[in-house]
Amino acid sequence: MRTWKENLFVSFALFLLTNSLIITSEAILEKAGVIVTNKIPNENITIHCYSSEDDLGVHNLAYGSSFSWNFRINFFRSTKFYCDISTRHGYGNYGVFTPNLKRDFCYNQCEWSVHKDGPCVKQRRSEGPSWCQNWKVPQPPSS
Repeated sequence: MRTWKENLFVSFALFLLTNSLIITSEAILEKAGVIVTNKIPNENITIHCYSSEDDLGVHNLAYGSSFSWNFRINFFRSTKFYCDISTRHGYGNYGVFTPNLKRDFCYNQCEWSVHKDGPCVKQRRSEGPSWCQNWKVPQPPSS
């Protein structure tokens, strides 16, 4: 049978272990963020951004306005965020934060701008040109 001193020691050791794990996990899990800016003059766009764990809702962005969020990259470094982007010029679903984008373009802050031709992510790693994608579903010209 344990004495009260042994019980106290075990409880204190578990307390220290739990706190050190919490502090360590905060330090290990990198902070990251995404910003999406509407660069289409005289047009509002609609975006719906989400991950497998978080739904950030639907947002209407006027020209020049942005939607941004911050998060921690999961332990396995597999965090992904997607946005459905809809404009008068086209729409589509785009991976706005993925492990490959983080490695090749963004580091820990992915900066997206939405243009008439499609969304572009700023090259932060080498200050090279932005990587732009066409609309996955272009809107036909109105007659």
